[in-house]
Amino acid sequence: MITEEFLKLEILISPETYNIINTYGKEDIKNLINNISKFKNINNTLILLNNEILNLFNNENIDNLINSYGNFNFIEYYIGNIPLYVNNEYDEYTENLEELERLINLENNDTNNNTNNTNNTNNKENTKSESINNYGVNTTIENINELTPDKIFDERLAKLEKERIERLKEIRTIRNSIFNKINYYSKDVETNIKIYDKWDVSGKSTCEGSLNDFINYFKNRYSKIKTMIERKVNKKGYPLNKIYKMKNEKGVFVVGIVSDIATTKKGHKRIEIEDEETTFTVIILKDKIEKGDIPDDILLDEVIGFEGTISQDGGVMFPDSCIRPDITPKPPKCIDEKIYTAFLSDVHIGSYEFLGKEFKKFIELLNGKTTNALEEKVASRLKYISIAGDLVDGVGIYPGQEYDLYDVDILSQYKEVVAYIEQIPEHIDIIISPGNHDALRPAEPQPIFPKRILNLFKDLNNVHFVSNPGFLNIHGLDFLLYHGRSFDDIIGQVSSASYQNPASIMKELLKRRHLCPTYGGRCPIAPEEEDYLVIHNEPDVFHTGHIHINGYGIYKGTTLINSGTFQEQTDFQKRMGIHPTPAKIPILDLSKNGSQMIEWNNGKINVFEY
Repeated sequence: MITEEFLKLEILISPETYNIINTYGKEDIKNLINNISKFKNINNTLILLNNEILNLFNNENIDNLINSYGNFNFIEYYIGNIPLYVNNEYDEYTENLEELERLINLENNDTNNNTNNTNNTNNKENTKSESINNYGVNTTIENINELTPDKIFDERLAKLEKERIERLKEIRTIRNSIFNKINYYSKDVETNIKIYDKWDVSGKSTCEGSLNDFINYFKNRYSKIKTMIERKVNKKGYPLNKIYKMKNEKGVFVVGIVSDIATTKKGHKRIEIEDEETTFTVIILKDKIEKGDIPDDILLDEVIGFEGTISQDGGVMFPDSCIRPDITPKPPKCIDEKIYTAFLSDVHIGSYEFLGKEFKKFIELLNGKTTNALEEKVASRLKYISIAGDLVDGVGIYPGQEYDLYDVDILSQYKEVVAYIEQIPEHIDIIISPGNHDALRPAEPQPIFPKRILNLFKDLNNVHFVSNPGFLNIHGLDFLLYHGRSFDDIIGQVSSASYQNPASIMKELLKRRHLCPTYGGRCPIAPEEEDYLVIHNEPDVFHTGHIHINGYGIYKGTTLINSGTFQEQTDFQKRMGIHPTPAKIPILDLSKNGSQMIEWNNGKINVFEY
């Protein structure tokens, strides 16, 4: 088995990478293992082989790899604290100086060249009038020799600070600019929020990224979800290390965590499952999949149950059915009080693509700027706002991000968030969960914001912080907030899931009772002793974001809401063919949960059944 060879070297393989390696010939696999063995002699830390690291071992000379990454802390990289390409980091300040030098040389060369034709002269004049926009100051060739690096830096800082002051000044006028007076029904409704602290990682993180951490993490995942599956069928799973005694037995029930998936030459699925003691092989016959008796979307690392017949030698099971921990069907739960909750995510303040005017328009509505009875009713009865991550665009999230930001200071981005929230009426309670662009570790589960961010909100008594994921009860309904970074991994492996239909992805997570059921993809996981990504309770409302596309649905009585964004389509999204739905806010009448959705769409309100 490929996985066994790599495990001997303390190498874990992500699902996407595993599929790539499965296409390799024997010689290619042998060369890859030899390269990794040489590297591990120098840097003997646990390595998760994802596509990025696989490319390094395939395309880089092993001596160069050892020279570049011999002392690299892979654990810190996995939990999101340092970038992989440490030797490719660049100093923007140095780049600016190099650009200055280039332009000076260009001017000198043009001056000394007496053979320039008319076109060249025109080009020279155009070059002289160029502004060096990267500096944030109006610099031309004429005054370039008068500039010093300190002057460039100081002018740029002054320009940025002036822009910040003007933005905050404008934001802080929103409330006072509204002269409409409405009767707020929700102002007399007492806040009722209970955060389930036992499922919140904040202040409880203990992982160091060691091999034992990973082992304990998966043991905890297995134990929790196995119990859910056993409750569904009301019986215990048979121990895998004793299956050999059950030769030719029918109706045998087992539960395991999927460690390997392959397809046989005849088209059957070969699934390797394991428990805390051993591994076992399950062969899913092709006709069972074609008839729909057993699903064809089983994922690596998902915990799943099978019931079927054991082979004559006791070494294989041929299942008749598979059992997932799925949520229990129930009618959608409602409350008696007619109050509303709005759902936001992916605001991305700090990005040039942030839709500030549209965001301001929504806050104006909350302050009573209404044009009809429906708008007034919504503003009057809105009691809660749920925010599922990515309040800001962040800093250093991806290479070259600084060119996409109007504010490159992370604290200043959050100060702008606070300025907007200060303009929301105090009787509206706001629940905030982080996302992968926010200023804390990107590895999930994410705790609440660090103190330097929380201190900015200290005067706002109507703001409540939860982790990602966040489990809480709002006015009698159980809410699950999850930013949704694992969506990117589900999309590539489950054919029924699509970005354009976010509810189709959310359903898959509920089926498996886990928010990141497959390990090692684009969603990094911190191996905590407790698996906080297990969906412990069955939520009444499941709120996600991340993919910038609004989507709604009902799954077995759980309301599914994926809120969109306040960021225009980015260049990355254009390349990926993702079409966001910006400036649309879903609003749920908690007394009509499961039957009606209200949507604020860039100033217009629509009500529809879903």
